[in-house]
Amino acid sequence: MNTELAHLESELAYQGPERRGTESAGLVRLMACVLDEVDYGLVLLSADGLLVHANHAARRELGPGHPLELRGRRLRARHRQDQLALTDALEGARHRGARSLVNLGGGDERTGLSIVPLPLALSRRHAGNATLVTLQRTQLVEKLSAGAYARARGLSRREEQVLTALCEGLRPNQIAERLGVAVATVRSHVHNLKEKTHCRSMVELVKQVALLPPLVTALKTAPR
Repeated sequence: MNTELAHLESELAYQGPERRGTESAGLVRLMACVLDEVDYGLVLLSADGLLVHANHAARRELGPGHPLELRGRRLRARHRQDQLALTDALEGARHRGARSLVNLGGGDERTGLSIVPLPLALSRRHAGNATLVTLQRTQLVEKLSAGAYARARGLSRREEQVLTALCEGLRPNQIAERLGVAVATVRSHVHNLKEKTHCRSMVELVKQVALLPPLVTALKTAPR
């Protein structure tokens, strides 16, 4: 069993003398699996500020270029000027039940977080609220969702590539440069996309794909 799941089971386990363990342990594992299938980075902290669980999306996103990092079982801002805002938001959630949106970093690293108090402590030593931190998505559409949509609509491989690029916010000339084709060819693919998906515009098409439920890749970090 990986270390993080062990922490989750330890924090959530009922400590009464009649505890049987099997049902609660299964529920904890199911909860961890549910969090890992969400296509937003989710970090669950106990009332004492310790990491209980970070899902696969969060582990993937919290790389060297992200303004947040995990140090042991603590969630920290990489830059000193961001740490005060993060600390204030987390303390507000834990002790006052306050929800907040926080922006950290600058330039290309700038990202947003939602910080939400939960109605339990998940700590044997501290009263207050556990906290769920949701990271801003790095892209509008998950590639697996776009791929599933393309297969369901009978799109060609090239049409799928154009659709994915449109969802990334690229313009036809940028898509043409990426794919090494003429802009007229890209426009032809866009016309076919609208015909096959019954969308009247690229905006409507991208919106339709963006509203799809996420499909998270099965190639996840192996348990430690």
